[in-house]
Amino acid sequence: MVYSMVNLQAATSTENLQALEEVKDFCTTDLGRGGKERWTYHMLPEAALDVELRRMSNATSSTSVDSVTFQPCAAYADLNQDRYSIEEWELPGGVWQFTAIYDGHCGHDTVNYVHKRLPSMVRTSLQTLLQSAPTTSLKAEFVSEVLCNAVRHLDQSIRSDLLDFLPHDHLTKMSDVQLNQHVSHRYSEWNSISTRCTQGSTVLLALSDPLKKNVWILNLGDSIAVLGSRSLSGKWSAMIVNSVHNCSNPSESQRIRQEHPSEQACVCDNRVLGYLAPTRAFGDTWLKVPSVYTRRAFVPHLQDWLPPRQVAQYASRILTPPYISDLPEVYHHSLDVSQQELLLILSSDGLQDLYDNDDTQLSDQEMADRWVDLVGRHMHSTTDMDLQSNLALRLLRDAVGGDNTELVSRNLTLEMEDKWMDDITILVQRFR
Repeated sequence: MVYSMVNLQAATSTENLQALEEVKDFCTTDLGRGGKERWTYHMLPEAALDVELRRMSNATSSTSVDSVTFQPCAAYADLNQDRYSIEEWELPGGVWQFTAIYDGHCGHDTVNYVHKRLPSMVRTSLQTLLQSAPTTSLKAEFVSEVLCNAVRHLDQSIRSDLLDFLPHDHLTKMSDVQLNQHVSHRYSEWNSISTRCTQGSTVLLALSDPLKKNVWILNLGDSIAVLGSRSLSGKWSAMIVNSVHNCSNPSESQRIRQEHPSEQACVCDNRVLGYLAPTRAFGDTWLKVPSVYTRRAFVPHLQDWLPPRQVAQYASRILTPPYISDLPEVYHHSLDVSQQELLLILSSDGLQDLYDNDDTQLSDQEMADRWVDLVGRHMHSTTDMDLQSNLALRLLRDAVGGDNTELVSRNLTLEMEDKWMDDITILVQRFR
């Protein structure tokens, strides 16, 4: 065997200095986990932080709504499962505004399905209502009913597609060979149905009338809406509009246990059946139908993120479905923009998570107060003009570190394959 010798010249002092210069702004962190593992991040100058945050969060602004949607992990940036809608509808009586955040889980199919269909369903039903009752005499409960029915009908469509394709009585009588043949014969259709049934999405939406005298807020899941109001004296106050639908909410856990009184595993590990944190959602149909669907039909799709042993374990806990509810809660608030300035913050649960740490330890109300105070101050600020032009971006900057440039840099540039924060979407709506 012949070996070739390679001579490498030693780097000059200038080259050594250049190499040091290239890495001087890189740091490492253990993310507070302890142990020996470290991850690298890039310290960015203050001027670059806002530019990078705006780029990474797809910050946009319309006449009255600012938005951001954010997932900094490079491996997951294109896999952000949050979606949002900002729409204005010319309807009888004037222009209505519809805004919504959809927080998907376990994939993109269900959240995309909801994002595509729900606004048009609400609009069509609202238009029908307005054609029969003028806006001036419209009862708030009628609009609430429109919103609630749209959500439930859309979730029912997911379930109906499943039961039409594979009726329960047929499934229980089919052999494995017959089931495989049935699925294979119409595989494309089955693939769409089954992915929507094994994934899910929450929704938080706001609907305001043309004169901005009323706002309806609907919640299905664990996102949060905060209404901010500024009195004539200039003081801002914050009100959390909705209850959160997850197992951390004692009333939700109690509701599920009352609906399934003899099943200890209906809520365990602070999750429904030990699996899902949200207690109400679109999709997740496998937790709303008999377990035979999970055991015989959904296994291939669930195994994308669950090992077979866990699928079997969860299936054994499905005794008296449904466990996930599609019943939203709708809140109506009368507004008076002539007497006070108003703003509405909608956020997916990823924003709350960033304030739920040992350093901050804020109660829900303290968190809401902080959000409204920060956004309210910057609505009329003559400084920080770049962020002031997008109030959702201003709030996101506070959540990822605020004035702590090292923490903001770490949250934006951490070199880590696993997600270190949940997807975050924020909509800030100004009522004028």
